[in-house]
Amino acid sequence: MKKLLILIALFVFCQSKNFAKSLELHNSFSNNIYLAEYETSVTFPAGFVVGDYIEFLKVSPKSLAGGYYEISIAYTRGNIAAAATHVAAISHANPALWRETGRINNNPYVGTSTNFTIDCNTEAANPRFRIRAINTYGVTTDNLTVYIKVTAVNLNNSFTALNITGNDTTVTKYLPMTSDWDLYVGNSFSSNGATLAMKATQNGNIGIGTSIPDEKLTVKGKIHTQEVKVDLLGALVPDYVFENDYQLKTLEEVEKYIKENKHLPEIPSAQEIEKNGLMLAEMNMNLLKKIEEMTLYMIEMKKENEKQNEEIKKLKNIITSTTK
Repeated sequence: MKKLLILIALFVFCQSKNFAKSLELHNSFSNNIYLAEYETSVTFPAGFVVGDYIEFLKVSPKSLAGGYYEISIAYTRGNIAAAATHVAAISHANPALWRETGRINNNPYVGTSTNFTIDCNTEAANPRFRIRAINTYGVTTDNLTVYIKVTAVNLNNSFTALNITGNDTTVTKYLPMTSDWDLYVGNSFSSNGATLAMKATQNGNIGIGTSIPDEKLTVKGKIHTQEVKVDLLGALVPDYVFENDYQLKTLEEVEKYIKENKHLPEIPSAQEIEKNGLMLAEMNMNLLKKIEEMTLYMIEMKKENEKQNEEIKKLKNIITSTTK
């Protein structure tokens, strides 16, 4: 019995030590407090104009390369409500200037427009946010209060409230989040990973089904559409074929070219198309040119046939007259 009591006492002692350690561990982490959210409101006076701004917040990202924030705004003017969410990335590599942030969603005030946007000064030592008027829709005789919520996606040391006003209509658009943009799709209930559906690069190229778009629109797969309009700024419509000074190849020349090259003049070979692809606008114009040339050949052949028919008719008349 005595041994049992000793064992119980040792067990309680060990548990109490572990509990104390857990308290010490908890307390050691309690000193690392990072602020994730900040809420405030700002008021624009009646009669505010485009460019008026209120600089309302300074932030302090834990890592100079990891400052990423979502800024949501909401307001009601008259009986119309509007809201939007903006995103901003702050890094030591960003320049120290004001730039308009990207907007990821928007409940517009009028049509597709809103009254305000969020600017970010990405100066590494002094990153700040301001709200700026870009329109003045609605009742202009009353003050307008805008409610703002800032969320730090990554660790943020502190928020410092500011109240600096001014006017600026020369803000650079936009503060880029990354050098390009990817959209991945997948089934959240499946164990399979998501696949790339679309990619937009910083040079303006867009890829659908491919991660390396080499033109303004690169599609890996089939395209289903009702109509395609092509502005022919490069390929020239070959109406010049019908000019009097156009040098139309003879059929003998065309025949010789075909025998030697196994394709029509000015039309790429199968090997060239397989290697370089097919330029539709250029090919359509080349095919139109061949149709126009073929039309000229047919017109010429008709003239020759009519001439031959006249000669045959004359010969028949001569034969008929001599046999009488």
